[in-house]
Amino acid sequence: MKQNELIEKYEEIADQKVIMYFKPYRHFLASKKFYEQLQDGVADEFTFFTETLVTFTETDDPGREPDFTSGSGSRYWYGKEGVVRGSDHWGNGVARCDWALKTKKGKTIYGYDWDCPIHLSTPRFGFARWEDFLYKARLIQIEGEKVVTTFSNTAGYGQVSFNGKVYNQVIRETFEEDIEEEKADK
Repeated sequence: MKQNELIEKYEEIADQKVIMYFKPYRHFLASKKFYEQLQDGVADEFTFFTETLVTFTETDDPGREPDFTSGSGSRYWYGKEGVVRGSDHWGNGVARCDWALKTKKGKTIYGYDWDCPIHLSTPRFGFARWEDFLYKARLIQIEGEKVVTTFSNTAGYGQVSFNGKVYNQVIRETFEEDIEEEKADK
């Protein structure tokens, strides 16, 4: 989609804002429904870990050294089709991402609530395809112009590319602005 189409779509569905459900599966599914309407581009090893939503499918340990290990100890193996993640924490709120894990037994781990992942006693491994990741798009302003953040304009962790320049993003969800406006109206 072109940026003007994304802005129009975002403004059209903005009243469907994701509600912070305390039942983690409800939050995950509401978020998915909202964000899948705003996708542009596909995740890769440089963009999948910043404000994304996806369901990993449990798989076996890749049996080789990981391509990356995070500060929390999660390990990642990159492939042409997607990424394998090995971790002891899964669900909503994994470093600003919502990463569910569908287990081999068919159950899905969503976390404790809308922003708290479940910590497991042993790491589990999950695979997700690059095209299955959803970017948690936000409508922001840069140089007075509206911009919807997507995989297509993500320039790195917390950065967005616009008009040939890279900007650091201020992480502030649009619903916070609306809450302030609603308080002022009352």
